This record gives sequence, structure tokens and C-alpha cells, in this order.
Amino acid sequence: TRSGGGRLAVIEGSAGMGMTRLLAEGRAIAGAAGMRVLVARGGEFEGEFAYGIVRQLFEPLLVSASRDLRAELLSGPAALVVPLFASELDAPQGVPAEGSFAILHGLYWLAANAAFEQPTLLAIDDLHWADTASLQWLVYLMRRLEGVPLLVAVGTRPPEGEGHDQNLVAELIADPEVAAVRPEPLGRA
Repeated sequence: TRSGGGRLAVIEGSAGMGMTRLLAEGRAIAGAAGMRVLVARGGEFEGEFAYGIVRQLFEPLLVSASRDLRAELLSGPAALVVPLFASELDAPQGVPAEGSFAILHGLYWLAANAAFEQPTLLAIDDLHWADTASLQWLVYLMRRLEGVPLLVAVGTRPPEGEGHDQNLVAELIADPEVAAVRPEPLGRA
């Protein structure tokens, strides 16, 4: 990732398999390697909150960034998402249409701008609880990672189990370009 190759990595397993721990270790390794680490976690009761995962990933970065860095991150097509983060940026209010191409494209460029400024890890735990709009963005993003120093690492339960939008989760983790880790259930040994 640090040399410019983007990737989506999935840790898939049942509850209690250690996916959260593996993501935490990955975050520590990425941070020690000088990568920017942005974190989100899906929640069972947050599935109706459009772009909830996206907001968890990018709001802390946008709020804490200097004025110059914020302008760089939101430059070009990324400016399309300013209404999504309006209250955090003291910008005019107006929530964009969920899943609109303009917002998906703007969010891609926000992630790409962040990664080009500093190689970046997006670590998302409990992806199966993610809202539909964030999952739509991840599917859009996944197909555009080549040449972008961005690693998206997610932990999720199998799509046939619990979750909000199992079809989108299944689409994400079934892609042939995805690096998948699927630990076997632990036994006594």
C-alpha cells in the first residue's frame, strides 16, 4: 500500500474469532509504518444512519486537519461531499441523496486525496452492521483502488448471518481482487 498499490482485505469469521483483534494489530502495524489510520465500526442499531461508516472514518480527520490540509482533502471532485460533512466544516447544510453517483465519486476522491497526501489504512470492524450507503461507497471504492496508496481492511461475519445489507457485503468479499482471511473455528487443540 505504501508504494501505491491499493487493496481491500477482509477478515471473515463468526463472532468471537478474533477479527477485532486482528484489525487492531493491523492498525498498529500501519501506524508504526507511517500510514494514516482511519477507523470505523458498524453497529447493529446504526444501520439506518446513512453514511455512518463514512462519517466515522472521515469526520475526525476533517475536523482535526489544518485549513490547508482540509482544502487539499476536499479539492477537485471531493468537494462534492462537503454537504455530507457540513456541520463539521461549518459549511451550508444539505444532505446529499443516499447512494448518488456524485457522492460516491466525491467520497472516492476524498479517500484518494487522503491516501495521496499520506498512505492510508481504512480499518472497518463489524462491516456486516454497516449502513447501505457506506457499503455502496465501499463497492464503488473497491473497483478503483489500483494505483492509490489505500488499504481498506474490514472485519465481518459471513454474509448469510446477521447484518443490514448482506448482498452488498457478499459482493464486497466475493471480488477476486480481495485478499481474504477466513480463520477456521477454534477447537480444543
